[in-house]
Amino acid sequence: LESSANSAYTSMQLNVEKRYAKGLYLLSNWTWAHGLDNVGGDGGANGPVPQDPRNRRADWSSSNSDIRHRINFASSYLLPFGNSLKGPARQVLHGWELGGLMVLQSGLPFTVTVPGSPSNTGSGSRANPVAGVSPEVSNQTITNWFNPAAFSVPPAFTWGTLGRNTLRGPGLWNLDLSAAKKFNFSETRRLEFRAEFFNSFNHPQFSLPGSTVGVGGVATITATQRANRQIQFALRYAF
Repeated sequence: LESSANSAYTSMQLNVEKRYAKGLYLLSNWTWAHGLDNVGGDGGANGPVPQDPRNRRADWSSSNSDIRHRINFASSYLLPFGNSLKGPARQVLHGWELGGLMVLQSGLPFTVTVPGSPSNTGSGSRANPVAGVSPEVSNQTITNWFNPAAFSVPPAFTWGTLGRNTLRGPGLWNLDLSAAKKFNFSETRRLEFRAEFFNSFNHPQFSLPGSTVGVGGVATITATQRANRQIQFALRYAF
């Protein structure tokens, strides 16, 4: 637990590690964390901070980078092929190692804002929640991430009453794979080959949705935050 006048952070982590006798290694960890502050606003999806410089308490909420849950799975496996082979066949088939890294994490928070400056101060404003209308939608998609009808523009010369970072964007899951092999020519000379597949299933990692009510694209996700599948090969000669 860490805290200061403008922020607070707490976390908990659980690790599991296991090495098996036949070349299999597994590692997993889960982290729960929660960060709070009143200084993280940068406009856009996270809203104006401070909204009202005379009421900083109204900005106290989850940090822009608040990832509540994150799970990592890592593994490597030395394939048991070619142990009994000799010569070139052993060089080609023996000693291949497969690896994998999977990441699962919950979505980042964002703030619903309104266009212009209802407060007439030149500063942006958060929206007002509409009583009795839920921001959740029954069929959440990238074109319908939340219910814009649950929010309204504040009356003239007032600040929005909605809290900062009250909604969550999409979570993330990603799987990277690798295959590696060492070709030993002598005790001091070897050739190392490695193939890596980043985002191997080419799964889109979506960004936050448009969050300004009353303008086009609200509640719609139009971008991704990570690259599509990438494949790379490497050779390294050691002597």
